[in-house]
Amino acid sequence: MKKYGDCSFCGGEVVQRNVELDYRYKEKLYVFQNVPAGVCRQCGEKYLTARVAKKIENDIFTKQDWNEIRVPMMNFGGVEALADVCPPS
Repeated sequence: MKKYGDCSFCGGEVVQRNVELDYRYKEKLYVFQNVPAGVCRQCGEKYLTARVAKKIENDIFTKQDWNEIRVPMMNFGGVEALADVCPPS
């Protein structure tokens, strides 16, 4: 098992887990499941080893047979959208 050290953001303990990772590249969203990563127990920050990061990049550039899913998407509308729901105080 990989030793990650402490979280560089909050100082919490980082432990190895298998996680789901979202990765955006050239206006596409890639979702990887069962990715071995270090995860901070305190803030949830994720850390990848160089080997895992390289594998993800290689898959994005070379893999041809991705499972595709539909993801609901909506334009939030910026700050103006907040005025209808919660007016400024």
